[in-house]
Amino acid sequence: MNVVLNTDEGHVVMTMVTAQVLDHVALSEAGRSAVREWRRGLAPGTVPLDGFTERLNLAIGNFIDERTTRMMRLRGKVKVREDVL
Repeated sequence: MNVVLNTDEGHVVMTMVTAQVLDHVALSEAGRSAVREWRRGLAPGTVPLDGFTERLNLAIGNFIDERTTRMMRLRGKVKVREDVL
């Protein structure tokens, strides 16, 4: 399974996660300010958002790969590989 987010989708994920953190986690005012500042640094159309989205896609892909077994058909047989490189 392949999941690839574009930068707009990466921004939505980041916004939703930070909103949940700000709303439901007991943070000091300095912590809240740090989260808000980090979020402002990832505004749409910025280079840091591109990097964030690239790292997010890599993390999602690794998460899926670690939990997925591969099935290959070899000469009429089905072989399951769990040690995918």
